[in-house]
Amino acid sequence: MKIMDLKDRFARILAAGIIASITLLGLNLFSHYVLKLSERRFINYSSLMIFGRKSGSFAEDLLSSIAQIGFAAGIFIIFSHLFLKKEKQNFLLRGLFIGFGSWFIIMSLAYIIGIHKILTISLGSAVSFMVTSSIWGITGAWVLRALDEKYVNNREPQLEVKKQRISRLPEPSYKLKPKK
Repeated sequence: MKIMDLKDRFARILAAGIIASITLLGLNLFSHYVLKLSERRFINYSSLMIFGRKSGSFAEDLLSSIAQIGFAAGIFIIFSHLFLKKEKQNFLLRGLFIGFGSWFIIMSLAYIIGIHKILTISLGSAVSFMVTSSIWGITGAWVLRALDEKYVNNREPQLEVKKQRISRLPEPSYKLKPKK
């Protein structure tokens, strides 16, 4: 029994979203702990939504990380259905648009609902979130395209079409009489 059949478009988008979201989490943690660019982690926001406060233990960080990956994958699914349809042109640009647009919308909503009062955000954090979100969108679009090429193109049988000349049929030997 398969858990996920990648011949299904939703399953491919979900897989791409999960891979991109794990990448997003890793880049955000790298920016926070190694580069010291970001004062905030994405899991701080997940923790605030789940617990109503910043996480206080490894278990809470783990649950917040899983929630953040699920949320980001869900956002990717929604935007992929809107912007990453079957077209293959400009998929990386579309992914960049998804990442940057998601970052801006989520930061705007966080401000509107007042999260900025609890978790202030510095310029370094804002830039880090913008860059990692853009990379998230590009990564998701790239992975989705790779999965589409692997599972969609191989699934469709290649039919050879022979060109035949179609000639016009001769006029019928009978004529229909109009009704009186």
